[in-house]
Amino acid sequence: MDERAAGDREAARDQSREVARIAAFSDGVFAIAITLLALQLQVPAGRTVDVAHYLGELLPNMLSFVISFLVIGTYWVAHHRLFAVIERYDVRLIWLNMLTLFCIVILPFTTSLVGEHGDQKIAVAAYAISLAIGGIANTATAAYALVGRRLCGAYVSARTIKYYLWRGLVVSVVFLLSLLLLPLGTSAVQYSWLGILAAQWVVRRRFASPGEA
Repeated sequence: MDERAAGDREAARDQSREVARIAAFSDGVFAIAITLLALQLQVPAGRTVDVAHYLGELLPNMLSFVISFLVIGTYWVAHHRLFAVIERYDVRLIWLNMLTLFCIVILPFTTSLVGEHGDQKIAVAAYAISLAIGGIANTATAAYALVGRRLCGAYVSARTIKYYLWRGLVVSVVFLLSLLLLPLGTSAVQYSWLGILAAQWVVRRRFASPGEA
């Protein structure tokens, strides 16, 4: 009996170490992606540059940068908190997590695309769709791990599970709904993305427990 209990404890430790490795790898990917975002903002060379004019031209890039930074930050916080309650892993979790990370690493490219060609509908649509897919992937990872407590402890409450699911899903909803504004122009679509802040606030008020953010 003691040998069996010791074996169970060792297996639990192995699972915990592997979950920590997945989380550490993911943290590195998030860090690289959020750093690459800043590289899209370049300082003009030369002493004769009209800085005020340049900053005005940079505004679309800044807007997409800020939104992308907020979205990556939101996804990282959700990912960090999710893996804090995951106790076990399997192959499906690994691949769902990889899908989420794929959506993160492509974000610097789509951010640059919409920053340089934000007046073209296809660029704006590609950006919105890529982020919507990221939110769906993030939600799918959380759903797989948490629903039915498949990979988490029994102590995780139903309210917390709903919070983890909705905080990623609302990002997808905002980006997908924003595409309905394309007939009004790309600027209307881009400014509607700021609605993510309001959506996240609603989710926190509705589902977050004290101390969760």
